[in-house]
Amino acid sequence: MSARPGSSQMNDTEKVRLNELADYLKVISDPHRLQIICMLAAGERCVCDMHKSLGIPQNLTSHHLKALREAGLVKTRREGKWVHYSLDVERILYLTDLYAELLLGR
Repeated sequence: MSARPGSSQMNDTEKVRLNELADYLKVISDPHRLQIICMLAAGERCVCDMHKSLGIPQNLTSHHLKALREAGLVKTRREGKWVHYSLDVERILYLTDLYAELLLGR
């Protein structure tokens, strides 16, 4: 953060970015969502593949994917009746950089 040394004041832009980071961390704080992110790091997948690996029902897997999609971490591609999920790598890199910048001063 770029608050002045010895000052705990943040400007509006810093507050917005901090809230954005907090929202991201909330979304990925669920172990199933982290597992989904790790699965998608290996490539595109559909819910039917993921729910078996996660050991949870398909509807719960879909719920987690919806949260990840709403956070902008996951993209979808429809092929017929199937929906394929993949990571939004640019968004994840942006949030990773934001984390490093805000918390580590990088």
